[in-house]
Amino acid sequence: MSLDLSKRLQGALLRIRGDHPFFGTLALFADLRMTDQIPTAATDGKTIWFNPKFIDKLEMPALCGLVAHELLHAALRHGSRRRERDALLWNIAADVVVNGMIRADTGYSLPDGGVEMPKLAHLSVEEVYEQLATGRHRLPKLTLLDLGAAMPDSETGPGSEGVLDEHSQHELERLWNSALQQADAVTRRIKRGFGSSGLGSMREFEQARQAPQNWRDLLWQFMVSTPFDFGGFDRRFIHRKLYLEETVGESVEVAICIDTSASIGKDELGQFMREIQSILDAYPQIKGTLFYADADLYGPHDFGADAAMPKVKGGGGTSFKPFFQWVERENAHGNLPVCIYFTDGYGDFPSNAPDSPVLWLVLPGGLESSRYPFGEVVRMGTGSV
Repeated sequence: MSLDLSKRLQGALLRIRGDHPFFGTLALFADLRMTDQIPTAATDGKTIWFNPKFIDKLEMPALCGLVAHELLHAALRHGSRRRERDALLWNIAADVVVNGMIRADTGYSLPDGGVEMPKLAHLSVEEVYEQLATGRHRLPKLTLLDLGAAMPDSETGPGSEGVLDEHSQHELERLWNSALQQADAVTRRIKRGFGSSGLGSMREFEQARQAPQNWRDLLWQFMVSTPFDFGGFDRRFIHRKLYLEETVGESVEVAICIDTSASIGKDELGQFMREIQSILDAYPQIKGTLFYADADLYGPHDFGADAAMPKVKGGGGTSFKPFFQWVERENAHGNLPVCIYFTDGYGDFPSNAPDSPVLWLVLPGGLESSRYPFGEVVRMGTGSV
């Protein structure tokens, strides 16, 4: 940590360590510096910069809130998790999440211009981004751009040579994972301060610990990792895309069910069907059966490269039971299709898990992963399992 910190920032750090050991522990891992080359505060994931003139104007509760804000951006790797997403929209989404945490779990305030959307703040940044990208929410004006802005001595900001190399990114991930684990351990031990209830139940912290991966890749890996697929193909090489046409000669049967209840919008339905269709088109050996479902089940329909998309039916309440009743009948006849259910997760689940493998593709903002009674859960737009 730089030794030329202003007395104001040093005072804020002392207060934070006393008020919230979680943030105090994170600060021990951070490289904090003062600079007049940025207007407010910013981080590239490695270093956190503060403009001395800006922080001197803040009341102590707002300064503590600002420090906590930047610590969360760095520790949760909001810079590297952006990947190919729009930088401004991603910064808004990240601010929504961290400011929501600060409002909910501290007594600190936020500097003027802080972005807040309480209805979305409980989600992960990836989920907030997907929600904002739909255009259904009025975007707040972002006046404190603190992710990806041009920063002094930055290896990752605009004007630098580019992003961190793979080794440096891995080391940075290890650093902040260790910081989060230690911060969580401290607050659990003393039962005081942010994080005392544990981080596992918080969606953003869960997402931060996931290795970044495109959900489409996860979907494909799930479909080729069933016990009856592809004649024993070595799946260790899937992530390197080293699967050859001659290795996938056997047919894989996929049963797809799309939630068409009133809570699912047309845009989400269209996106999902396009993605699934592209996989079936690329791999004709995959045999698809399609259903629509709200509280009732509509289908089955043939679903493949040569099959036209059936007309969408639904619009009522949500029950997952009719689809899995059909799956149970298939299982009873010796058929074990890979089951893929596109949904927001809010509905009635069956009491028994089917013999078939099940993958839930869940919309951003959908039901928490821990509340699915069986199967694997992947959140569209995040890759998170």
